[in-house]
Amino acid sequence: MLRVVRMSAESALRRVRQLNGVITSNTSAQLRSQSTDNSHVSIGDVSIQLQTPKKPELVPTKYIPDTPPQTLMRHLRWIMQKDLLGQDVFLIGPPGPFRREIVMQYAELTKREVEYIALTRDTTETDLKQRREILSSTAYYIDQCAVRAATNGHILVIDGIEKTERNVLPVINNLLENREMQLEDGRFLMAADRYDKLLQSISGFIICYNFTD
Repeated sequence: MLRVVRMSAESALRRVRQLNGVITSNTSAQLRSQSTDNSHVSIGDVSIQLQTPKKPELVPTKYIPDTPPQTLMRHLRWIMQKDLLGQDVFLIGPPGPFRREIVMQYAELTKREVEYIALTRDTTETDLKQRREILSSTAYYIDQCAVRAATNGHILVIDGIEKTERNVLPVINNLLENREMQLEDGRFLMAADRYDKLLQSISGFIICYNFTD
């Protein structure tokens, strides 16, 4: 009986080593230098084209270590793959700044602007969408991080989603799943491809409101 248990443990250990070897060989993604014209960056066999940021002050800096470990490179490579597919990224991990730092490192690597919000139990829809502020005796709606990210193409980092109240979750879900958001100033955000299809499907004439027979 003891021999069977020992053999099972050895077999399990051998299997773990085999899997570790496969993972290491398939994801030994070394960070390659950018091309001479700074047009793209590559991690292993995954490459993404770089774009010149319109607001360089929103691009994180000094997050990437001088010698990044392979575990970090595998995370960055996976995020880059999701980015190329146009998919959102949901990071799960223990409490601490590690998840946020990974996103900041990827944004720094790809020169992407970041909009950040830390969710708490006190977070409301206004903190995600728009705030009403008074400037020179006039009330204005000021776009918040989620709206700025959606309209400018920035990376939206939502930290602490597990702390969000239930009345805020539908707003986040509608933005992430449907790419839609109704704003207080009357605007309605929707996905660019659906907007283009909507314009193509509209036919006929536009009649002015002051038209009279």
